[in-house]
Amino acid sequence: MAAYDAKERILTVISELDQIRNALDGERLNRLADSIHQTPRVFFSGQGRSGLMVKAIAIRLMHIGIQVYVAGESNTPAIEKNELLVAVSSSAKTTVTLSHIAAARKAGAKVVLISSAPAPEVDADIHIQIPSRTEVATEQHAGSLFEQSLLIAGDAIAWRIQNLRGKQDADLDKRHANLQ
Repeated sequence: MAAYDAKERILTVISELDQIRNALDGERLNRLADSIHQTPRVFFSGQGRSGLMVKAIAIRLMHIGIQVYVAGESNTPAIEKNELLVAVSSSAKTTVTLSHIAAARKAGAKVVLISSAPAPEVDADIHIQIPSRTEVATEQHAGSLFEQSLLIAGDAIAWRIQNLRGKQDADLDKRHANLQ
């Protein structure tokens, strides 16, 4: 069997991502962006590779000027009433993430769930489905399509918030890390 051509496989990834884009609920993405924009402190939860994507999204939001935290990090404070938890779990069944949702609910926080599950049994104010396991077939390994879609959707959400706040790229550059 001949090895895949890496450059050609990029076309496969782009095609799958375009199918996800067409299946996403744009109204819910905008509601999430608006909620982040309007909430004083935003918390994210995600495990494994989803957790890595969550950290990248959190960094982008920090550049915009949002006070953002990632659950499990040593500098993350307690979530409080009317704050926002964005919980990410492709299966909507990750134990740690479900625990974070329960703690946020107990504190009176709002919850957004991002998952590939069509109708998860999770108490969320907004559910955004990335249909990487249900509606869009993938040739990629494991959860790659979910994670790629999550990162791209996160950047699109951040871009909307940047626009809502009237921030230019130069404003974001000022908040970029300088202790590297």
